[in-house]
Amino acid sequence: LALLESACEAGAAFVDIEFRAGARALRRFRAAARRPGLIVSYHLSPGDLPNPARLYRTLRSTGADIIKMAFVAHDSYQNALAFDFLLLARADRQKAVAIAMGDEGEPSRVLYRKFGGWGTYASTEDGKRAAPGQVPASELKQVYHADALTPSTKIFGVVGKPLGQSKGIYVHNALFRSMGKNAVYCKFVVADLLRFMQRIAPHLHGFSVTLPHKQNVMRHLDRIDVTARAIGAVNTVIRRNGKLVGTNTDAPGALDAIEKKMRVKGKRILIVGAGGAARAIAFEARRRGAEVCIVNRTPAKSRRLARQLGAKSVSFEDAGDSDILVNATSVGMTPHASESPVPRKYIRARLVFDSVYNPPVTRLLREARTKKALTISGLEMYINQGLRQSRLFTGRKPDAALMRRILRSRLQEPGR
Repeated sequence: LALLESACEAGAAFVDIEFRAGARALRRFRAAARRPGLIVSYHLSPGDLPNPARLYRTLRSTGADIIKMAFVAHDSYQNALAFDFLLLARADRQKAVAIAMGDEGEPSRVLYRKFGGWGTYASTEDGKRAAPGQVPASELKQVYHADALTPSTKIFGVVGKPLGQSKGIYVHNALFRSMGKNAVYCKFVVADLLRFMQRIAPHLHGFSVTLPHKQNVMRHLDRIDVTARAIGAVNTVIRRNGKLVGTNTDAPGALDAIEKKMRVKGKRILIVGAGGAARAIAFEARRRGAEVCIVNRTPAKSRRLARQLGAKSVSFEDAGDSDILVNATSVGMTPHASESPVPRKYIRARLVFDSVYNPPVTRLLREARTKKALTISGLEMYINQGLRQSRLFTGRKPDAALMRRILRSRLQEPGR
């Protein structure tokens, strides 16, 4: 309290007092000769979650200029507690701050204006955090334009766990700005998908879906389009007439990238992996007339996927030569860029496509080039599917050149 009193004497505009300091301490600051704006905060202990309505009433009763609630979020659905608190304050025209700390709580720091919040807390330009989950001030302003959001801003985002490699916030927010859209795209770190769909999804106009939720999300949607249902995986959800509709932009995104260098009809494609990306690519390749073989470190998974899609399950040893080799796993992604999903001796295709986009040139692609194979970076798939997503989100054709510039900058892609 002595430090806060010194701040008052120095002319601080606001002081932030913990509620549990007591009513006597609050009266002292109200009576100060140079009375600052008074922020009364309640920080919950890690592991405790707030009752937003009860805590709001308690803090509002102090008569503070600004009231603040802070707690640690362990899953993205818990941001809804912060949103509920802010909506109560907005209804009473009470200035308020609600922070869900930790990476899972990042949306509460970005979306504060959307829900009527007075402000948020950010880290300094050098990225040093004073609290877990703080977003650099430069990112809040230049990427999210958080201070310009309004109650009518449409929320989009990416849903998955982990999301450390995701570049979607840079791409989609820039595309929204280029179109003049009042929209924002956030990261939602989600483990409990059911609770996320119950508590956060009602606020969203659309979202990208990544691992591990591309298949599980389907049971929570109102409708799934023909392609996504056939693939058995959704990577894009949009709200249409109040209903959540699932689709898949991975499949055409990957095959469009491949077909810029080689038509797949009548070609033999060896796909490494048996997850959501492999399923999407295999489906679209079959649809375009390719013969598809699938290899996976767990043979039972490759056999099951091959049976479902009318493909063939093989091992590297018996796969033989292929026209096209596709990596549909995350092996080789930063920070494990020294790894490759395919032993060098089994790189026997004329064209090699790696769905990994960070780094843009993986070890697999470098080794393929030493064997004179044509190569395609996962960056091309990411751009193709991202452009399709953006069009679904906005109803407008996005700026492909802008998207490529942003990704090259963020990934430090070498010139071609």
